[in-house]
Amino acid sequence: MGSVFVVGLALIYPAKWLIHPWAAPWKPGLVGYWQGEVAYGPGDNRTMVLRLKDGVGGGDESSEIGGSATVCGSGQPVTYAISGYANDYRGTSFFLNAEIPTNGVGLFLGRLDGSWDGHDSLAMSTALLKIDADGTASRVTSGDASFQLRRASEADFAAACDS
Repeated sequence: MGSVFVVGLALIYPAKWLIHPWAAPWKPGLVGYWQGEVAYGPGDNRTMVLRLKDGVGGGDESSEIGGSATVCGSGQPVTYAISGYANDYRGTSFFLNAEIPTNGVGLFLGRLDGSWDGHDSLAMSTALLKIDADGTASRVTSGDASFQLRRASEADFAAACDS
């Protein structure tokens, strides 16, 4: 019985990476750590770090891609739970939902649309959302942001807001 389980696992995981090659562990993929600058407005550039992980079979049953993002600057860092999907087989086009923290007031990331060059760069775009003290949310029409993220390390992710 135990050997059937082991053989099953040996077949399932490689098959998963055939379906989602962007998550294969033997090469740099879409999953991993990313860092860059997001313009929230004129003169308001904020550091963003992003950790993407394979959500398929990893306990996040609601999405293919999971993870977290932190945006530093303008007060306390804001941390988002990330979930999303690859739009294509290779993961070169994808979207991410950034879950806004509860009781948040200020400017926040909206849905993130991205493209991955297959190597070390992500091109991202989002519409910034403004949340007022009464909880009213509105899209900031002049706040559409396009930005680049570069591959980073776990140490970069952990230390992003320290400076």
